[in-house]
Amino acid sequence: MVSKELEQKIDAFIAENRENILKDIETLIEIPSVSIDGEAGAPFGEGCKKCLDAALAICERMGMATKNYDYYAGSASIGDKEKEISIMGHLDVVPEGNGWSVDPYKMTVKDGFIYGRGVADDKGPAVLGLYAMKFLKDHNIPLNYTYRLVLGCSEERGMGDVKVVLEREKVPTFMFTPDASFPVINGEKGIMGAEGRFAHDGAHIVDFHGGLVGNMVADRCTVVLKGISKEDLGELCPCKFDVEESAEGLVITAKGKGSHASMPAGSVNAIWMLTDMLSKISALSEAEREACAKAAATLTDYNGVGLGIDCEDEPSGKITHISGVAKMEGNELVLNYNIRYPVTVKGEELTARLESYAQAHGYVGKVLKDSAPSYRSADTAEVKALLSAYNDVTGKNGKAIVIGGGTYARNFPNAVAFGPEFAEMKNPAGEGKGGVHMADECNDIELMMKAVKIYIYALLNLNELAL
Repeated sequence: MVSKELEQKIDAFIAENRENILKDIETLIEIPSVSIDGEAGAPFGEGCKKCLDAALAICERMGMATKNYDYYAGSASIGDKEKEISIMGHLDVVPEGNGWSVDPYKMTVKDGFIYGRGVADDKGPAVLGLYAMKFLKDHNIPLNYTYRLVLGCSEERGMGDVKVVLEREKVPTFMFTPDASFPVINGEKGIMGAEGRFAHDGAHIVDFHGGLVGNMVADRCTVVLKGISKEDLGELCPCKFDVEESAEGLVITAKGKGSHASMPAGSVNAIWMLTDMLSKISALSEAEREACAKAAATLTDYNGVGLGIDCEDEPSGKITHISGVAKMEGNELVLNYNIRYPVTVKGEELTARLESYAQAHGYVGKVLKDSAPSYRSADTAEVKALLSAYNDVTGKNGKAIVIGGGTYARNFPNAVAFGPEFAEMKNPAGEGKGGVHMADECNDIELMMKAVKIYIYALLNLNELAL
């Protein structure tokens, strides 16, 4: 239990460091750090390398001991105890996408919010965790554990950074990642990657591509058609489709609304928009129309029905699925699918259902990868310590929940996701914007400061446990 005197010190610390917190977040936001296939010395690209250098410099300025794991990840620590408690965030971001009203790589402060790619996922939250550790250090709190902030560089592209971290560091006694929401995330749905292949004859479709990354609902999708005129298309709403003529043929781009793959409600998938529209163009060949109709049918919902895998359970709710990337290979439309399935469902059973359904409906469906669900009891002392921190600061009675997102927590034996998103945060950016993986990604400054307080409480609570 945090005393009134200690709470006053925490509040004073946050007030004193408010502008420093924002400045450090700004430093990281201004470095575009989309994880890519890099090379030796920069395994996830120069952007991630530069961002990690900048983050470790901030940690060193605070007097923390830092490590660089060959630019796969880095860390900063305080204390010298055998057992460790870790906070793990990430510095890589998804591509900026379309529709921004501000520069995604120049942090904008407006009406109590900050805007920029990474302010919510996950550069901003990582800095909040860093300042919680800084409080312990600055106030000479007797440490019963070593506390380590780990900064990954490829969370958005499959978490290839985790393997290197586990090779270089001991498995933490407990870890939380500030890459989700409050109160506490004690379970994560399984994450399955799959593809559908829809064959056609190539009579008119020259090219087809859409989306940027697999875990983000595609907000744009483009097709190039030969031998097709604008008149053949009929009336297309210019707010939904751009149509241009080129040397290669007629170029049509569908304009949807993106979102994180784990939270597709409210999104509009541009891949579905385009395939659905093309399936109704009589000037296309029958094979092309059928291929597009079959592809569109897989995306008419986002709860698994279109893939024949709908299911749900009490802890985690309904399955979700989206397509984030589409392309054309030969005379096949190839759609990728990102599937988040309930914690009680077996991946092998889902695989059999998906592939059988595809065969029955005239296309090829295949599961490419599967990350099993993770679920930890809310009755553990660690989860209770985090919940207590959240409830004490907010005055609420929050309970542990299961999410569809996939965080670093699923890679560790004793880990959860913990904040910093608040359900009550307003969205000033408007529909289809403002959230993680969306245009105009934003964060509420006052709620971020409250999150720092919760994280400080959490570290103090954990420090009292005998783990």
